[in-house]
Amino acid sequence: MALPSTLLQAWLTCLLLYSAAPKPSCDPSSCPPCPEGDPEGTATPTAGGCCPPCPLPCPCPPYLHSDCELQGFPSLVPAGHSFYIDFARTLCRCQPSGDITCEPQCPRPEPACRALGSPLADGCPRCVCYDQDEMPVLAGAVTTRGSQICTCPALGGQLQCRDAAGEE
Repeated sequence: MALPSTLLQAWLTCLLLYSAAPKPSCDPSSCPPCPEGDPEGTATPTAGGCCPPCPLPCPCPPYLHSDCELQGFPSLVPAGHSFYIDFARTLCRCQPSGDITCEPQCPRPEPACRALGSPLADGCPRCVCYDQDEMPVLAGAVTTRGSQICTCPALGGQLQCRDAAGEE
């Protein structure tokens, strides 16, 4: 079945005009920032429809609810925001996916540590020795015990002491 020439001409004219029409350009850098005051994450920036939607906030899971509240996030954490838990030993962040992920901030102690403790204010476990008062001494540290000079070995464990005069 052949198309009448006027219908074919009209169709070709429309096709030509459509392809010649200016296309809207999409420049993501021209997108406005997502509003901070939108705790529900419902706002979507608009710039000709080319801007991505604002990421949704993360709901606080039950096991983090009290930590979220303490940080000022009663039920939702805005996307990209983070907060510390566990006495600042763990950093939790609201991911663009809507999930909260938590990463420990303490370095892992040497697996061969003979004794673990938290001699520093950061609360991170480290290789230590314990002195006579059961106070942790950081591995590798030198301390005094009366007239003795004591060294904690690199892997912790037992303090190695000698008299200041050089006797063990």
